[in-house]
Amino acid sequence: MVEAVSADRGRPIELKMADLPAGVCGQWRQYADHDVFLIQKGLPAWDRTLAHELGHLVLGHDGISVVEAARGTMELAGSDLIGYMLNQRTGCMGPAGEDAEQEAEDFAALLIYRLGRLPSDRSSIVQVRLGEAFG
Repeated sequence: MVEAVSADRGRPIELKMADLPAGVCGQWRQYADHDVFLIQKGLPAWDRTLAHELGHLVLGHDGISVVEAARGTMELAGSDLIGYMLNQRTGCMGPAGEDAEQEAEDFAALLIYRLGRLPSDRSSIVQVRLGEAFG
């Protein structure tokens, strides 16, 4: 799936297991020429988190650029600081961000469902996008 979304977007996507801040299961980091999905080490259902992060991309959500998150620092921020800053931004997004998070959750649930079972006949924007993306 990651390779298909990467090819469709024309940008490499890296998948890395990482120690993320407390309460964070995954993060999507945008760089100038590629994207990185960080998944919390030791998650029992890391595939669900990966499906959630893929949902953000497929649904066209705006991510938080690592450069934007680090703006305002006097020196190049380390990985831990960038992770913390991204977590703070995600937690304060307001209604539009909450909608995007719910859409990504819906996408993840439906993707995992579709990969394991026949699709239901419920219709939603998430199911339409899943159909467009994966046939």
